[in-house]
Amino acid sequence: MSHRLHADAVTLRYQARVISRDLSLAIPDGSFTAIVGPNACGKSTLLRALSRLLPPEKGQVVLDGKAITALPSREVARRLGLLPQSPNAPDGITVADLVARGRFPHQSFLRQWSPEDARATLAALEATGTADLAGRMVAELSGGQRQRVWIATALAQETPILLLDEPTTFLDIVHQVELLDLLARLNREGRTIVAVLHELNLAFRYATHLIAMRDGAVIAEGAPPEIVTAELIHQVFGLSALVMDDPLTGRPMIIPRARTAT
Repeated sequence: MSHRLHADAVTLRYQARVISRDLSLAIPDGSFTAIVGPNACGKSTLLRALSRLLPPEKGQVVLDGKAITALPSREVARRLGLLPQSPNAPDGITVADLVARGRFPHQSFLRQWSPEDARATLAALEATGTADLAGRMVAELSGGQRQRVWIATALAQETPILLLDEPTTFLDIVHQVELLDLLARLNREGRTIVAVLHELNLAFRYATHLIAMRDGAVIAEGAPPEIVTAELIHQVFGLSALVMDDPLTGRPMIIPRARTAT
């Protein structure tokens, strides 16, 4: 199995606090990888390191055979797209203008806005159901609408690898499923997807590769049907749960047991 993106013995810290130490993992090419784990276990920190936003204190993140910190920023942005957890839009910007900014890595002094940029922007708006919002100000939108617009911006970048930090935040269950259906379709078309997800049953349903983390370390990784057990759920989340087959997909799903007697 090939891995365009991997971390080799990285130590990640914020100031005096070490989040992960000697962490190694590889993202399988062409996978839909979901990263799961309890709050503050290092999921978002790992995603920041994989996207070059957080340089490791030790070790390195490798993209296409080179240390990601050694690659030019524009080159990284052509290969890897990122939707962070809490993105901020400039004041007074419309939805269409924000999504169009996803095309910036493909432009240069000699190559300005092109029909290809217009096509990619419109395709991203339509894929996320935000085309009807194109003329509106981002600041006027609801949390769910803004989240879908940010996802459209990441899609417009048209990178072979797409990293998303909690992309279902602010979305109701209908839009969560629509978004994950979209990511699954992009994955089937050849794009590598890496997403931090909190909704475990949705992660188990859609992911082809699962990374379970706790306290900055990888506890288990692999295909969900192969690694998801009641023991793993207890080890990672400290939660007693029944693991059974999803009646629709045959993939694992969990039913949490009550934490207190009823």
